[in-house]
Amino acid sequence: MKFLPLLVLFILLSCSTENKKSDATGSDESVAIENEITEFHQALKRAYNGAYLNTDSLMDHYFGKDVYYVTYWGTSEPIDSTKSRLRHALPGIRDYDNRLEGVNVKVYGDGAYAFFILRQTYSLNGILMDEYLPTTFVLERAGKMWKVMHAQRSADFQTIQQLMAVAQRSETASPGKK
Repeated sequence: MKFLPLLVLFILLSCSTENKKSDATGSDESVAIENEITEFHQALKRAYNGAYLNTDSLMDHYFGKDVYYVTYWGTSEPIDSTKSRLRHALPGIRDYDNRLEGVNVKVYGDGAYAFFILRQTYSLNGILMDEYLPTTFVLERAGKMWKVMHAQRSADFQTIQQLMAVAQRSETASPGKK
């Protein structure tokens, strides 16, 4: 009976050590996810600035094959549509830059989410774009890396106005083409 308090203390210390180990692993995983997101956006930056990069393969590397992307203009599209839009946008984009702000990652075993602000500046068909895009990724562990299984983006009013200006300019440049 006199060893019971010592046994309880030992169990509590073991649990405390295990929690710290678990937190450290979660922290390590969070850093790994943040690094992957940064690597993905840096690769996009290289592609938009003229480096030959197979953007379909890039998307396949970081995103699951059945991902749906919820766009900031309010539609949900399969990743193949996103890949197609990316391929078609590349020739019209100049002077592309991006940065991530306020990255917040939370890991839950083999699942995680990441929230961040993507700031993009570029010229699209001659119109300067300065985008503020709150972004959420839901990720799943895939071997030694993490894959995006769901992506959702929002936009501020200014970003949507800029997109509308590009659409209006395109409509004016090619009337009757739908």
